Amino acid sequence: MISFFKKTILGLTKTRKNINKLFLALSGKTYLDVNDVEKMEELLLNADLGWELTEKIIEDLQLAADKETSLVDRFMNSILDLLKNMAPKGHLHSIILLVGVNGSGKTTSAAKLGGYFANKGEKVSLVAADTYRAAAVDQIQIWSKRLNLHLVSNEKSMDPASIAYDGVSSGISKERDRIIVDTSGRVHNSLNLMKELEKIYRVVYRLSSEIDVLMTIDANTGQNAIQQVREFSKIIPISGIILTKMDGTAKGGIALQIMKELNIHVYFIGVGEQVDDLVPFDKEEYLKALISKEKEVVDD
Repeated sequence: MISFFKKTILGLTKTRKNINKLFLALSGKTYLDVNDVEKMEELLLNADLGWELTEKIIEDLQLAADKETSLVDRFMNSILDLLKNMAPKGHLHSIILLVGVNGSGKTTSAAKLGGYFANKGEKVSLVAADTYRAAAVDQIQIWSKRLNLHLVSNEKSMDPASIAYDGVSSGISKERDRIIVDTSGRVHNSLNLMKELEKIYRVVYRLSSEIDVLMTIDANTGQNAIQQVREFSKIIPISGIILTKMDGTAKGGIALQIMKELNIHVYFIGVGEQVDDLVPFDKEEYLKALISKEKEVVDD
């Protein structure tokens, strides 16, 4: 089995290659000249780190050089310092509500999340509350059978709040360790759909306050991801992020920007289609993966 760290490396292939190429060109330097600054700025912005992070990192790299510390180490230390107060609030609650825009990978992430907790020995229930996408229930049924997870669905009902309520009630009565609710994709400017999402959260919260809302974000959406999270946060409390589709082509830096700008933790990244391709996020390992010189990944 490939380790979580090596899976993270695979998911950051594109960004890592670009960063390594630049640092190789800067090899031996202890400071950045004007040309170097321009190249670094272009690199970090293209990697979706955003203006605030980019400017602070470059500012740190331009400080009086510590000859004992390489530019690579100073780069890592700068980001770690910026994120030093960013830590997950603790263990996720027993009830997890998955939300996000269309096509961000909610249903797949719900199944992978169920598999992740089941592999840790937990009893898991999945709740199919996506009533808009025709294939959503079929998709999660296939996953639940494959992973041997309990599933609550109701194809006769078009009321996602009712399905969520019934599913969470069932999970609580069966003393499930983890209840994961899949919801329909929606955009923030659809008022009715956002009201519906608020209702789903409200009816589940009535059953238990032990609930976290994880938002799935497609890593390829870049800066749009920041606005998506902001808008959803106006309706329901977003506890954390699952960054999906980190298949090696994504830019990668958006995870760091989300944590810094929005003060919301990234809990998992999705790096492939298999059930074990949902990787717990670790900011230090993530940074190491960004600048790792490892050229290939082999089984542990």
